[in-house]
Amino acid sequence: MQAANFTLDIKPKPVTIIFVMRKTTKKIKWLVNDLGLNELDAWLWMTGGAALTAAVLVLLSGGGAEIFRYWRVATLNLL
Repeated sequence: MQAANFTLDIKPKPVTIIFVMRKTTKKIKWLVNDLGLNELDAWLWMTGGAALTAAVLVLLSGGGAEIFRYWRVATLNLL
């Protein structure tokens, strides 16, 4: 008796940029759905909260007067 002589040819799957982008897109979609950010109202609350937090931090750090002066000059130049 003679043993069968064969080789198992296994080719690894190439990781393409399309595969990586699809995986990343799925993760981002999951995050958006999980946080409930798929509605405009949620995005407005998030950006409004971030802007308010930044404004409070600037005012507490003592830089409010300089920012007020900057916006006053910018507004007067527009008029």
